[in-house]
Amino acid sequence: MNETLVGDLQFRLHHTMLPVANLDRSIGFYTRVLGMKPMGRRTDDTRKVAVGHVGYGDRDTQPSLELTQDISESAPVEVKPTGIHVAIHVNDLQRLCGVLEQEHVKFLQPIKGTPGRRLVAWVHDPDGHALELVEVHSA
Repeated sequence: MNETLVGDLQFRLHHTMLPVANLDRSIGFYTRVLGMKPMGRRTDDTRKVAVGHVGYGDRDTQPSLELTQDISESAPVEVKPTGIHVAIHVNDLQRLCGVLEQEHVKFLQPIKGTPGRRLVAWVHDPDGHALELVEVHSA
């Protein structure tokens, strides 16, 4: 049952797409509040979308979030949450949650867990997508 059908092919996760209502607002949130870096931006006139990539590191070697805004004439003012979540590791969750509170970010679950062991909090991004924030200490 555990046999792979792809042999020695090599893979890596490239990006995950999140629909957004306002690309500038979303890029600002992920870069200013969560410390991600802009990794590229483009408009696709054929698909009628504006796309921005954000993440931690180099887009050629690290996965990114692909933030996609519908720019068609019938574009919605708000997007419906996808029902998925994105998990982000941080080395000091209490400090990050202080920043998030100052920025009036909506918490789904405040910090929960044992300091020094495992702390987790859940928040919404500006479009209502759930973000799981997990404290992880590098070795």
